[in-house]
Amino acid sequence: MSLSCGLLLAAPAAPAAPPIPLAVVLPQPQRLQALEDQAPFELDRRVQVWADPALLEPAQALARELGLRPARSGEAPATGATGRQIRLVLAKDLPAVAGAYRLRMGGEALVIEAAEASSAFYAGQTLRQLLPPAWRPRGDARVRLPAAEIEDAPRFAWRGLMLDVARHFHDAARVKRVIDQMAAYKLNRLHLHLSDDQGWRVHLRSLPRLSQVGGRGSHSQPNTGPAQFFSEADVREIVRYAAARHIEVVPEIDMPGHSGAAARAYPEFFDGRVTFNPAKPETYRFIDTLLGDLVRLFPGRYLHFGGDEVWVDNTRWKDKPEVMALARKLTPADQAPQLKAVEAEFARRVVQLIQKHGRIPIGWDEVVASGLDDPALLVQWWRMDKPEAARQALRQGQSLILSPSDRMYLDYAAGLGEPGAPWEGNTGGPVSVEKILAWEPMPEGLSEAERQRVLGIEAPLWTENVRSESYLQFMLYPRLAAVAEVAWRQSANSSPAAFVKRLAPHIQRWKAQGLNVRGSLEDAHRYRLH
Repeated sequence: MSLSCGLLLAAPAAPAAPPIPLAVVLPQPQRLQALEDQAPFELDRRVQVWADPALLEPAQALARELGLRPARSGEAPATGATGRQIRLVLAKDLPAVAGAYRLRMGGEALVIEAAEASSAFYAGQTLRQLLPPAWRPRGDARVRLPAAEIEDAPRFAWRGLMLDVARHFHDAARVKRVIDQMAAYKLNRLHLHLSDDQGWRVHLRSLPRLSQVGGRGSHSQPNTGPAQFFSEADVREIVRYAAARHIEVVPEIDMPGHSGAAARAYPEFFDGRVTFNPAKPETYRFIDTLLGDLVRLFPGRYLHFGGDEVWVDNTRWKDKPEVMALARKLTPADQAPQLKAVEAEFARRVVQLIQKHGRIPIGWDEVVASGLDDPALLVQWWRMDKPEAARQALRQGQSLILSPSDRMYLDYAAGLGEPGAPWEGNTGGPVSVEKILAWEPMPEGLSEAERQRVLGIEAPLWTENVRSESYLQFMLYPRLAAVAEVAWRQSANSSPAAFVKRLAPHIQRWKAQGLNVRGSLEDAHRYRLH
């Protein structure tokens, strides 16, 4: 008996799993240096996590993700007899950029230095990427992480993804799974397109017909079937879940156009078609009410009001005496009444209402083209053939989010002949990983003040053609990682071909998670057939 026990005690430990190479971390860190003179850091379930009190929340999240015991607060004891440690430490010498961190690992310690919580969280995501796709710290499982030092900070403050839940509804569980992947690649803005002609997707207590009537139908089945929308509880859960991952949710209610779902519910505020009536005082009281309900549900700093594709000549504004009277009032006396001036006036009033509710207004770049020059407006530029709109916004003192359709629209095909939206976004070739990576987002010839007002980039995924979660995943992955790379890296210095090689273990990880990923043309062919 004693002999067998001795043999059991002498049994060798399980071999350490190989880590993912340092060079494949996405987005690419500013500086990554291997410390070849130091021993690896061995991660297993015995590692302890300690954190300064201000960083306890991201430390707890990291411990959960790594399958370790809950993090402890306070100053960690010295390493050695106490065993291997992960320590999260407040640092004051990092760049004054939200998200900046330093990660040093080797020997008995893995130390994350961060100035605030989001920085520590992003360092944790970098660490997670170095672990094998299926690795879990169970039993005597372990992984040896190479000794290294990483210093990192994001280029842009705004690193976003827009998800259209209006054309085809994607529920809260599906949105949370997208949030998980956004967080893994350090994206920090989730823009939800909540209303359009096809559907209204959020319940507002003061205006219940918006969801009950406007929530029926989709792009595939107009105005039919049961209403589909986020309940108040859904919204609170999405917002909470995103905030825990340092992602801010930005709601969008599109107006004055793209408002057919709201028009079905409350036609008295519209032009008889899908556009708000901009000349009725009651219209603005209605908008004020819905904004009040919206900001109660979404506590973030921003509120997007759309403003795109109004196409005033296609509205019924010209048939409304009160709208034409407003046009004459806004147009110089020696000119014919200009409906564009009415469009700008509508946007001006909505901007004021959004500010009244304590939020920063965002509009698509057509708002600038209509004539609105309010510097309070944050402009989202998407019209790739209208670069002058972006420059005009910057000249007017407005800040900018860059979403050019030929680089950032993830509803467009990733390759020739593959599934995707059929319109103009494929100008210059499909929106492939390589095409995204070849883009330098910062416009040339800007002053330093203008450069500071380019807040970042955002990739929209419109869903006219995206009904299922499988299709949603196919369009998001791996291009989501390419978007993150452009948003985070310091300049357009990543070779597209090299980036595709760096993607390989990430594609393996996604597939291990059961996601439908386009890893190659073969995946696209299989998806198209099945």
